[in-house]
Amino acid sequence: MSTTTVEQFQRDPASLLEAVERGEQFIIARGEKAVARLLPAETDETVDNERTEWSRAALDNLERAYGPDEPDYSPEAIIEPNPHYKP
Repeated sequence: MSTTTVEQFQRDPASLLEAVERGEQFIIARGEKAVARLLPAETDETVDNERTEWSRAALDNLERAYGPDEPDYSPEAIIEPNPHYKP
């Protein structure tokens, strides 16, 4: 991630914004303090891909936790039934 100053951004915002459109990221700083971050905008495709990856990870974790060898529990195994449960 590149760093630029507020003054540099004010002098030539178009070239920095073009670089962001190409996928570059910038921190805009005043002295040593970061005041803003320029990131490429997310497209619908980016959001959909991220959602798909999270869904896949969740399913993978469920499969690991509750695999085919998971035993079936009988009603007798319940120590304290949930009084609000309605099948």
